[in-house]
Amino acid sequence: MNEIIALMSKKGGAGKTTTAAALAAGFTAKGYKVLAIDLDGQANLTYSMAADADGATILDVLMDKADIKDAVKHTATGDIIPASFALDVADIRLTGNNRNMLLKSALETVKPEYNLIILDTLPFFGVLTLNALAASTGVIIPAKADIFNLNTFKRTCSLIKSAQDAFNADLKLYGVLLTHFKPNTKNTRELLELFTQAAKECDTRVFNSKIRETVAIQTAQALQQDIFNYKPKGNAAQDYSAFIDELENLIIKES
Repeated sequence: MNEIIALMSKKGGAGKTTTAAALAAGFTAKGYKVLAIDLDGQANLTYSMAADADGATILDVLMDKADIKDAVKHTATGDIIPASFALDVADIRLTGNNRNMLLKSALETVKPEYNLIILDTLPFFGVLTLNALAASTGVIIPAKADIFNLNTFKRTCSLIKSAQDAFNADLKLYGVLLTHFKPNTKNTRELLELFTQAAKECDTRVFNSKIRETVAIQTAQALQQDIFNYKPKGNAAQDYSAFIDELENLIIKES
């Protein structure tokens, strides 16, 4: 396995950072070498993985102020390159004709060392999102199971198709991961049908695994623990374990 996967959605609260942290912890536990990159100025993934935020950040790497290997922090749930709060103004600070390819170029030196590189992106589309799309081999769209996220999924899907046409023809859209899922409600079942139809129109899938709504996720994040260690028999740990198995099989199948 040698994949670079971006977690992407234009809507906040969809579960990008939660999923990125779970993927890092889960694949690391499976024996894979994993690197997470926090591209969100809120630095929530950096905090969730209990990473040392001092020293070089991903912004330093993109601005050519630090070597990417010097920015890597080691944690119990995988390696991570931390975010900088200054990422919020990356569209101003990253300039030049090749500014959308900076991450792709930087990753060339570390890509052979990792089985999986996970990109946690911003909830809006700018230069960092374009960098993520240019650098990635695949995209996962986490989406809260509600009508607003359905509309956002369609817009995100359109952006990915544009990226495929413009500068990354090999980019795969692995699918949409439904989060905050309430399986026993009529509304959720109806939304699942709508997401399934929208995914088909986008030539992708809704993952079989769904992430049920639970407060354990927020508690684990606050304690800087991964969900598998915090509550290994809880719904979130079970759901993310199933998702990681499903994604692993999909990656192997499509490689």
